[in-house]
Amino acid sequence: MPDKKIQAERMADLTFELLEQCQIKREQMAERLHLTVAEFKLLRGFREDETLSVNDLAKRIDLSSSRLTRIIDGLVEKGLARREIGSRDRRVMEISLTPKGKKVQEELEETYVKTHLDILDLLPQGADDSVILAMEKLRDAMKEWVKK
Repeated sequence: MPDKKIQAERMADLTFELLEQCQIKREQMAERLHLTVAEFKLLRGFREDETLSVNDLAKRIDLSSSRLTRIIDGLVEKGLARREIGSRDRRVMEISLTPKGKKVQEELEETYVKTHLDILDLLPQGADDSVILAMEKLRDAMKEWVKK
């Protein structure tokens, strides 16, 4: 049985390399869509929602409201998003995607899925389910570990 410290070192190296490769791919996808990486992340943060408050969006993508404001400014300038005073609370700023923004978001999601289809094609035949299951277990374990 391999030494646990050696396994931890391998895992640390692999995690770093995977995150680095994901960042590079995210930058490439954002560039193709004429977005910054932060704008790319914000558009992904909308998921299926039509409108989100700045606070909800900030929590969803784990950014401060002030940092988010600058990113939203860029999306508004590009005609991809709009700001509106909250329908239930005038103190709340709501952000929604314009039709152009929704189109870019759809392109982004299509590109994101295609990228991951390409990644699945890199795996040995039949390994897809095992890799996804391992990733889910690692994600769930990490969520619990982070809470501690």
